[in-house]
Amino acid sequence: MEASPVHIIQYFDGSKQGVIPLFQRPYSWEPKDWNTLWEDLMAQYEEAERASHFMGAIVTVPVKSVPVGVTKHLVIDGQQRLTTISILLAAIRDKASSIDDRATEGIIGDLLVNRHYAAPDDLKVVPTQADRPAFNALIHGKELEPHQETRVIQAYQHFKRKLDGTDTEDEPLIPGQVLQAIQQSLQVVMINLGESDDPYLIFESLNHKGKPLNQADLVRNYVLMRFQHSTSTGGEQETVYEELWRPMETGLNDSMPEFLRHYTMRHGRNVRKGDIYNATKAEFEKLKGTTEVREKLKEMKMAARGYGKFLKPEDEGNSRIARGFSAMIELDSTVFYPLLLRLYRGWEKEIYATDDLVKSLELLESFYVRRLVCGVPTNALNKITMELCLNLPDSDPATWLNDRLGSGSGGRRWPNDQEFTEALIERPIYPRRRIARYMLISLEESFNHKEAVDTSSATIEHIMPQTLTPEWENVLGDDFARIHEKWIDTIGNLTLTGYNSELGNAPFKDKQVQLQNTHFEMSKSLLEKTKWDADEIYHRGEALSAIAVERWKR
Repeated sequence: MEASPVHIIQYFDGSKQGVIPLFQRPYSWEPKDWNTLWEDLMAQYEEAERASHFMGAIVTVPVKSVPVGVTKHLVIDGQQRLTTISILLAAIRDKASSIDDRATEGIIGDLLVNRHYAAPDDLKVVPTQADRPAFNALIHGKELEPHQETRVIQAYQHFKRKLDGTDTEDEPLIPGQVLQAIQQSLQVVMINLGESDDPYLIFESLNHKGKPLNQADLVRNYVLMRFQHSTSTGGEQETVYEELWRPMETGLNDSMPEFLRHYTMRHGRNVRKGDIYNATKAEFEKLKGTTEVREKLKEMKMAARGYGKFLKPEDEGNSRIARGFSAMIELDSTVFYPLLLRLYRGWEKEIYATDDLVKSLELLESFYVRRLVCGVPTNALNKITMELCLNLPDSDPATWLNDRLGSGSGGRRWPNDQEFTEALIERPIYPRRRIARYMLISLEESFNHKEAVDTSSATIEHIMPQTLTPEWENVLGDDFARIHEKWIDTIGNLTLTGYNSELGNAPFKDKQVQLQNTHFEMSKSLLEKTKWDADEIYHRGEALSAIAVERWKR
């Protein structure tokens, strides 16, 4: 990384081009920003010894452009300042032209345009996509169309009005003198990143306002700069964006960075959230030409479409597969998404059969649920997933996955039926509300009632209440405190109901009255009991665990 204080006008010297990040927010400085810049300039306008005015940092990174033209740099911080200075220079140029100041007009012409290059290499600064038509017309002195009345043109007209004003002596402003104030006073720190520097980290350390640039923005800018850009609409770069990249951004929205992270992990490389840009760049930089990059983007677009179904299972047409996606969301088991990207694309390409994918989803769900219930630490799951991604076979993934998961021990184990049953009966599950609710709903669905109840609004009910009343203490006996502590949050003492507020801490017989009309199969068995104590909780836990062993098979 090279960092040095320079006058901002030096950025416009020589044959080079700064490209503002593609399809970012358009030029957004407002009159208050223009006025601040103008007042700073006017403070130096009449000074013989002009002081430096610091405008912050401008961060750029070299890009590989196709075809080779002028040296190009992607501007990842400072786009608003560079665009504003370009607009101001154009206004000074046109003011100089109106009073026949050809020297000033010629100097600024060299600052704004690479004279010996044709489009798209002619502009020194290329703004965001939305601003390019108006900015291009402005710099080249073309007549503006009505639809080009953008903030860029508003800024130009603002500075034109300022240049028509006077100085402190009520004398007309001299365009050449305003240019000198820019040349001699406006200073920035110019940071040029090298190949080994991470632009995301640099940007994060500098960017304290506005919409933050995320890792997906950097990936998009890097990938699209592999294609020929144009200062007008309809170019190769814009076409690739509209056809391949934009559908991913539109479909995934804020999930785009996480998709890119999981996508780069799909072959077994662990990628941290701060390394998404570097990991994606590593996949693309080895591609030789635009054809290979385009094919890579097509494949990524297909993967992104599948990833969108992980997030919105209702968009998946196969109900069995959609159920597996829903389970991952409900259980928050997104650690498996890199592997699921591989499995789902294999299914889409008809490498894997539907049963292969469905069975694989069921195995991953069982592996995750049994480990949670048995209290197996989750810190090994990411490493396990990476190893699965690295070794995933091209055929019969479910059989391979079953054998692979079943061979682990210790912190990698897939609890067997005995361990799962014992843990489910005796370990508290309620404190982990997400898994508790998911398991209770799944167990209720296992009864296969022909008129299944809607579980979406159901709540978890403690049959023996969380707060004991004297009547409950009497039922439980002298050892009520120990019984309550041991069994209160176990699955045998939990059920689903729509009557949670009515049931409360009521005696068991009163709860039975409230549950007379329950539609939940798992609650109906309570109506047959004459009391509710430790033995009954244990036996109900046994019954539910027997269903669970079949529901989450090993």
